[in-house]
Amino acid sequence: MQPALDFWGLKVKAYSLVVVMLTAIATAALHFLLQKTKIGKAMRAVADNTDLALVTGINVNRVVIWTWVIAAGLTALGGGMYGLLEAVRPNMGWFLILPMFAAVILGGIGNPYGAIAGSLIVGLAQEVSTYWLPTEYKLAVALLMVIVVLLIRPQGLFKGTA
Repeated sequence: MQPALDFWGLKVKAYSLVVVMLTAIATAALHFLLQKTKIGKAMRAVADNTDLALVTGINVNRVVIWTWVIAAGLTALGGGMYGLLEAVRPNMGWFLILPMFAAVILGGIGNPYGAIAGSLIVGLAQEVSTYWLPTEYKLAVALLMVIVVLLIRPQGLFKGTA
């Protein structure tokens, strides 16, 4: 077992730092892809208005395939990083489905930056809730956030494309 690193009295596992760095790199790469590349601009166009993108000559099927490939790659990266922090089991992501769904709903469906902000909000809310609630209720906090957001602002905190 590797000892934790000490940062001004705060103990941090080396694997946690690797996960944070890989997350920052993946987020920056996704931002660059969506903002600066031809396929990223096509993805944004298809997400905004599929019919208009089709009329302007964008191959929508190719964009959908690339979207799935990128999503699969990021999912594999996320699963690998989660495996660095937790025990690797066949069902290791099962209890993450509800918080991820809550983060996407909170941030706005179709808005990648909203999903990032939503995941930070949901994660912080779940961890802070353990001060008042037993840790078994962390998933309930995510579910409650989804319910409240859907009742008050169904499009999410940051307007999505859907």
